[in-house]
Amino acid sequence: MKIQRWQLPMTVVFLCVGILLSLQFQAQSQIVSDLYMQRTENLIAMIRGLSEKRQKLALEIYDLSNKLSVQMESDRDEKQLISNLNAELNKLNTVTGTTALKGPGLTITIENSMPILYIDIINIINELWAAGAEAISINGHRITFHSMIFYTEEEYNMSITVNNLKLEYPIIIRAIGDPNNLEKGLTIPGGIMDNLALFRAYPFLEKVTSITVPAVTEPPSYFFLQEYKPPEQPAATAESQLPGDDYPQA
Repeated sequence: MKIQRWQLPMTVVFLCVGILLSLQFQAQSQIVSDLYMQRTENLIAMIRGLSEKRQKLALEIYDLSNKLSVQMESDRDEKQLISNLNAELNKLNTVTGTTALKGPGLTITIENSMPILYIDIINIINELWAAGAEAISINGHRITFHSMIFYTEEEYNMSITVNNLKLEYPIIIRAIGDPNNLEKGLTIPGGIMDNLALFRAYPFLEKVTSITVPAVTEPPSYFFLQEYKPPEQPAATAESQLPGDDYPQA
C-alpha cells in the first residue's frame, strides 16, 4: 500500500492537536479540582485578598489622577504667573522707556525761523501728556520722567537741549496716542498754539497712522534708592497691659 505525501504531515498535525487538547483538558481539570478541593474559608480569604488588591489599585489610580490634575493645574498657574509678570514687565519698560514703541499719533515740526524757547517745548510736551500721549520723543530722544529740557548759550546764540544734548532744527516732536485728541489738546482755544501764534510761531501738526518712538539710549542709574521696609511693631503681650489700664485714673 502506497502512502500519499499528504498523509504523513496530516498525521503529525493531528497528533500535535491531540496532545495540546489533552494537556489543556488536564490543566482545566486540575484548576477546577483545586478550587473544588479548597475549603470555603480559604476561598473567602482568596476573594477578600483579591478585593483588597483591587481596592488598593483603585486608590492608587485615584491618587495618581489627583497628582496629575494638581500638576496640570500647577503648570497652568505657572504659565499664568509668567504671563502676568511679562505683562507687568512690558508696562514697566513702557514707563521707563527701555523699549521702542510704535503706534498712531501726532508729529509737531518746528522750523529754525520760529522763535521757540525751551519753555515752549516743555509746554507742548505737557499738553501732549495731558491729551493722552503714551510715548513722546524729540529728535529721536525718548522723553521720560528723567528727561531734562533746558537751553545752552554759545556765542550769543541760545540752543534748546534735551538731556544736555543740543537739538538741531527742524525740531520734530513725535507723540503716540489718539491723533485727534492730541491735536485738540494743542489747538484748544487759548492754548499753547494760540500763545505761540502771538510770536508768529506756527508749528506744523500732522496726524499719522504709524509713529516709531525709540528707546532711551542710557537708562537712568540709581545710587541712593533703597527699598523702604516699615519697622516691626513689638507684639503686645497680655502681661504688659492690665485690664484697667484703658480707663483714666481717678
